Amino acid sequence: MQTKQLNYIVEIARQQSLSGAARVLGISQPALSQFLAAEERSLNTQLFFSYQNKLYPTPAGAVYISAASEMIRIKEQTYRKILSYQADSVKTIQIGFADPVTRRTAAKAVPLVCGQYPDVTVIPIIGREEQLKEQVARGEIDMAVFSQGDSHGSDENFYQFASREIYVVIPENFELSYPLMENSRNHELISLEEMRNFPFILPDRNTSKRQIIDRLFQEAGFEPNVIYTTSDFFLTRELVNAGFGIAFLPERLAERTDEMRCRVLALTSHPAEQMGIALSRGREPDGVERLLIYCILQRAAREEGDSLLYNGQSRRIMESYDGREGYQWIQDSLNT
Repeated sequence: MQTKQLNYIVEIARQQSLSGAARVLGISQPALSQFLAAEERSLNTQLFFSYQNKLYPTPAGAVYISAASEMIRIKEQTYRKILSYQADSVKTIQIGFADPVTRRTAAKAVPLVCGQYPDVTVIPIIGREEQLKEQVARGEIDMAVFSQGDSHGSDENFYQFASREIYVVIPENFELSYPLMENSRNHELISLEEMRNFPFILPDRNTSKRQIIDRLFQEAGFEPNVIYTTSDFFLTRELVNAGFGIAFLPERLAERTDEMRCRVLALTSHPAEQMGIALSRGREPDGVERLLIYCILQRAAREEGDSLLYNGQSRRIMESYDGREGYQWIQDSLNT
């Protein structure tokens, strides 16, 4: 069921220009211009008119675009129904989450997968990072979204989508000298040595954040005075707001602390955690899992901003679906 050329006219109307449509469609502008001219000759009518360097549908063009859009919709709906009968479409996917931000991102992707595969059930598993990593390694859950301490660009089972810098949150009542050097994304810089004599609230052991932070203290050459350990952001935030100790949080979470009672600074070494989707080693994702990974990566591309960072595995997943026939409805939904 071919609708490729119908997409050409619909995209011209959406972009209001041949150059913009050609860029989105991945074809040359002269080829698209020749196609439009040939289509208008065959219909013996003009489909678009130009006004102030933009293309607008003529009355005939509006009829064409409406019919083309409906035909594309029917085709994609038909393909979804056919795909629902595939052998791997009747299944349950268990996916773990340790981070509330990525949990919300992934939640927006689930309905799109269920729309493509109506018989699939996606079950979110909420847990601690170290527990989820063990469950994925043992094959007890299908996949999980969590962070790694270092870049895993060569890890075939880790689909990375972000690199989140870890910031320092310091209560205002702590009298630090703040040897401010330069700004980093509007955050003043501080070295870990300046906090040597102050209490810390650290993440639980065996988490990627704690591994990063322990390495920082080792490089700084001193043991921190740890008064509390927790990976619960809300508890960490309240403890810092109350002035109990210094905490380490990704920027997005650090910015949610009370700015009247805390200061958010960047470390001179700019430590970061790598966020991604992990599968158990030695297992290739099936068609449904690949689509779920793709949808999560696409949502992350819209929400992660400057921290977005795909590795090789992520890029290959993206390239396998971007522009693929029958999946345009998913891409349109992800871009809204």
